[in-house]
Formats: sequence, structure tokens, C-alpha cells
Amino acid sequence: MQTSTAAFPKKFDLLTPIISNEQVAQDHYLLRCACPEIARGALPGQFIHVLISQAGVLQAASLLLRRPFTIFTVEGEQISMLYQIIGEGTEVLSHLKPGDPLRVLGPLGNTFHIPLDLHPAIIVGGGAGIASLMLLAIALRKSGVRTLGLVASMNRARLLSVAELKRIGVEMHIATDDGSVGHHGFVTEILTQILEQPHAHELSQPMIYACGPDGMLRAVTKIAQDYRIPTQLAMENRMGCAMGVCLGCVCKVRMPDGGFEYQRVCTEGPVFNAAEIVW
Repeated sequence: MQTSTAAFPKKFDLLTPIISNEQVAQDHYLLRCACPEIARGALPGQFIHVLISQAGVLQAASLLLRRPFTIFTVEGEQISMLYQIIGEGTEVLSHLKPGDPLRVLGPLGNTFHIPLDLHPAIIVGGGAGIASLMLLAIALRKSGVRTLGLVASMNRARLLSVAELKRIGVEMHIATDDGSVGHHGFVTEILTQILEQPHAHELSQPMIYACGPDGMLRAVTKIAQDYRIPTQLAMENRMGCAMGVCLGCVCKVRMPDGGFEYQRVCTEGPVFNAAEIVW
């Protein structure tokens, strides 16, 4: 299923101005920047590697390494990234203002595969994992593919991208840990319910696409195996170089001969066939 990154467009390392950087949910921000070269070549599932600084000057040694962020949307010459504040880097990023410079490398990684006969697609996003699925959802709907969106969050205040997905015609199902909106429980419980419903035969040749915490991805993989549904996962391992050199982001992958090897999420991924991942 994986596609060689050699087929993808050239990578660009750009110093670009921030267009906007707005809070969209509790501890989550949406940043837009002008990256025409990256925007022209970006594909669903690919990501950018961002050097976080203030006024172009690094503030601490902890910010020397870039951070990876999925390309959330592409609008003309602009790209956006949806991110969560989880450490010093993203805390600094959340305080950057329109006009501040940002060093962006991309597009990086492989991409989701969309079969020509796909009907329908089921996307499963846990927390900020939905960021890896928005560009895919847009591509699916533009291709006329019926798309079911299963989105999970801790609570209503941290729920992401529901309005945007509804706007493009995705059939939404929501799960929250505290039951403040939608299903009270795990998003994987919704997935099982959908696949067990009497009208599930309408899901004739589905594909599941998922991104989120490892526990959720493991559960999605198990359900997909039980129902024999092909599934693609966007992995979110920590990265150092994002260029395949440091080997800091590897995951264990089954090989056709029955063995396994460690593949780099930044280059062989971030998208993998779920059945090939060794958890």
C-alpha cells in the first residue's frame, strides 16, 4: 500500500510569514502561513517540519530541533496546521503573531491511498489526530466518496474540526470521554456499532483511515481485522530530523516474508497499512 516518497514533489525549506494563529479549542490552535511551493505539492497525510522561534531568534536550546505538524488544509498559496499545546515548543508557537517569520520544511512523508472503487470511507480521529485526516476528507468528498467521520475528544471544549467536516458533507459521529457531547465513551465503540448495524451491508467496500493515540490505533486495527476491512494509519511518532537520518521515529513493520523491520515514520510513513504494524 505504501507509496515511494521518490514520486512526491520536491521539498522546500521556506522562511514564511504567519497569516493567522488562532485558538480553536481548549489548548488547540490553527496556524496559517503562506507557503506557495509547499501548497502546490501537498498531498493528504503529508506533513511539514517547523522551526519554532520568536522574531526568528531561538529562545532556548530545547527549541533547536524542528517539530512535525500535519498539513491540515491547503487554500491557494496558504497551508494550515492544527496543533495542541503539549510542551515548550508548542507553547511558544501559540504566542506567535501574524507577520512573525516561521521556517517551514515540506511537504514530507508519504500519503494516504484512495482506491478508485472506494465506497465508503470511514475516518477515525482521536483528539488532535483529526488534523492528519482533514486534507484526506476534503479529497474524498471532492471525489464523491461517501465519508463517515468519527471524531473523539476528552470533552466538548477540546472537540476539533466537526463544523469543517460537516461543511464538506462528512457524516459525523462524535465521542467524548466525559459524555459532554455525542457518545459517552470510546470512538472505537461507535466504529463497532456502525459495522454491526443492520444496514452495514451498505458499506460494501469500505476503507478505514485513522490517526490518534496509540491505544486508539491498536483498537481500530483489531476491529478492522475482525471485520476484514483494509485500514490505513497515520502514525505520530516523535521525530528529530524528519529526513530519515536520525532513526528516532521508527516503528516495527511486518514484511511479506514473515519477518519484520523498523521503518521510519518520517520517510516510509507517516501512513502505514494497519495490518503491517507490529504493536
